Amino acid sequence: MWAVMSDGSVHPAPCAPTLHLWWGDGWGDRPTEAYFVVNHLLDAPATAPDFHLHWKRAPAGLTALLSKEHQAGAELTRAVLLHARMTQPRR
Repeated sequence: MWAVMSDGSVHPAPCAPTLHLWWGDGWGDRPTEAYFVVNHLLDAPATAPDFHLHWKRAPAGLTALLSKEHQAGAELTRAVLLHARMTQPRR
């Protein structure tokens, strides 16, 4: 996962020396850290997330969007992520 900033700079999703972004392997766990980091970056892109709080669920619409299969190299814009975060997924 990469974040492209408005100035065009590209950054990998944040991590800490002993903690890294874990996408999950399908053993019944969702990639909660990835959802948490994306949600955090939408609000505070200049601050590092506290990975000990990753269990806090991201909004359902954002989680639904990020749970979908996307083509390799797919780009999800800030507008798309914000819209998903404010939208309740269809059941």
